[in-house]
Formats: sequence, C-alpha cells, structure tokens
Amino acid sequence: MEPKPLVILLHGLARSELSMRGLAKHLQSLGFATWNWTWPSRKMPVAAAAAAVHAQLLAEFGPRALTLPICAVTHSLGGVVALRLSQLLPLRRVVLLAPPLQGSRVARAFVHLKIFQWFYGPAGSEVAVPAADWHSHGRIEALGVIAGTVGLHWGNPISWVTRALGVLPADLASDGTVAAAETRPAADHHYVEVPATHTWIMDDSQVRDLVVKFLRTAQFGPG
Repeated sequence: MEPKPLVILLHGLARSELSMRGLAKHLQSLGFATWNWTWPSRKMPVAAAAAAVHAQLLAEFGPRALTLPICAVTHSLGGVVALRLSQLLPLRRVVLLAPPLQGSRVARAFVHLKIFQWFYGPAGSEVAVPAADWHSHGRIEALGVIAGTVGLHWGNPISWVTRALGVLPADLASDGTVAAAETRPAADHHYVEVPATHTWIMDDSQVRDLVVKFLRTAQFGPG
C-alpha cells in the first residue's frame, strides 16, 4: 500500500510559514499530512532556496523523502521554488497560488532601489529580470495555477502603490502584486482565476476549496 502523500507548503518572498499555517490547518482537518517550513527567502537565489528545502526534507524525513509521494501548495515566489525543487525530487500534484512565473513588472519597477534590494534580497532581483530557465521544472504529475484578480485591496498595501504609479493599472488583470498573465507557466497546466488579492489569497475560502479539489483530483473543474 502506497504511503499517504505529504503536502508541502511554501510561502512567498519575505513571508514565513505563518502565512501558510491557516491553509495547512485546513488541509490537516481534511486528512492531509502537511509540512510547512520557513525557507530563507530573503537570503538566497531561488535555486539555492530549492536546494535548502530539499536538504530540510532530507534532514526531517531521511531517505524516505526521496520515495514519499509529495504534493505542494505554494504562494507567490514559493511557486518558483517548488518548480526548481521538482528537479531534485519528483512531485505529484502542485498548486501554485499567484506565482510570478513570467517575472514581475512590480519588481522591475522597484529593483533599482537599494531598499528593495536589501529587503527582498537576491530572489527579489531574480524575479525582476528572470533567467530563461526561471520557471523550468522537473517531474510534476499535475500542475495547477490559481491567479487572483482583485487589483486593489485594503489588505494589500502594495496594491495601492502599484495602482497609483500605474505599474498595475485598473484595466490589467492582477492581484495587486502580480499580473494574471505573469502567473502562466510554459508547461501544460490547469488554470483558474479567483476574486482574491495577492497577500491573502491562501486564506480565501474559494481558493482553499480549489486547492483541495486539485490535490484530490488533479483538476479544478468537475471530475
């Protein structure tokens, strides 16, 4: 009998496992085994971050991490880390929430500022001008992307700045931080948009339902 899949949760840039804790608890209440770890998002490039996640999994689970069925649910830059992680070990079903897979026009607008470089670190500069292999990945059984479309929200302070400066104008579908078009990978994937803002997309009830649906069926629609 195959062991129960482990769902790993990867937070976004300059966040911590606290931002994914509510979603983790929701998944646990439905019987999913979860692993939620604060990866060093401000201290290293994405490839190094993926290696750090891989090393932590090995440290906690031992060689079993290489054979354990692993799924992933990620937020923002954590999605790019998950894609890189799949080059180190196979992943089953992966749900990316608001991932900047095509880079970020917001990051490009501010990457020249020293405070941006200091606060967001190497990964922040990477997302501004991503390399050609930015969203390349290894073995993933099924990939799903959920993009938010609430471009202005009181709970997302960045959205007010990006709107005021015209970086993410009102006529461009976005979650206030990442444009919907920037979330699309080149690889085959399932895609859905929801009325949610970037900062709190993981806590949206519709998003949580879609995450559970994908983890169970590998699709967002009926099935």
